[in-house]
Amino acid sequence: MAEGGTKAVITLAETLAVDTVDAILTPEETALPARAIDEHIERTGWHPAYVGEELTALPDSVERVLTAATLRHPPELRRTFPSVTGCSPWQFIQFEAGQGAARHMDGIDADPFAAPRHVARVQVVVEDAAEGGAFFFETTSSDEVWDPRHDGRQDPGYAAGMRFTRIAPHDRISRDAPDTDWIHRVRGNPWTTPAGPGTAVVYRAQLIHGVTPVTAGRSRRFITGLTAGD
Repeated sequence: MAEGGTKAVITLAETLAVDTVDAILTPEETALPARAIDEHIERTGWHPAYVGEELTALPDSVERVLTAATLRHPPELRRTFPSVTGCSPWQFIQFEAGQGAARHMDGIDADPFAAPRHVARVQVVVEDAAEGGAFFFETTSSDEVWDPRHDGRQDPGYAAGMRFTRIAPHDRISRDAPDTDWIHRVRGNPWTTPAGPGTAVVYRAQLIHGVTPVTAGRSRRFITGLTAGD
């Protein structure tokens, strides 16, 4: 993230926000990472251990393109997420026909009071599925998404009245981990965001989200986290 931002406390509204950055990648920048990932997979033989597993060791050429794109757009990112001071390493996710990301919730962190705090996530599609593979998030009024263990705790990194959601990562959901059972009981209202390749969807850390199953073609995207308190 470029220098010059003003550090701000994290508000509940900020962790419940969604925005887009149009054309964060140019058409050329969208095509380059896709080609580089193909070459990387062919060379290394990488295959996800479970549906939606992230490829975390990206080629240097991909990291350079994605990092440069992020550094070009701090004003747009901080407009909705003013506390952001940095970002985590980029990751790659691919979904083939019949695959999608189960609805899940990342949360700020297992320890939301440890720095850096993960305020939001950014995803950029570089290849759209012919059918399906749409990113969605959910709104809900269910009390079950909130973690009561932190209620009433005040921290200088957060605004007064901050609350924290529970966490149900998609890798644990894919393994039917008992501590993620709660998310299946929560009724959410899904909102689909059909942003095309090259457009960044910036979505809150404290929301249920996922990717609808691909029914034709494949869906490929890069994801990073926006952090505060770096």
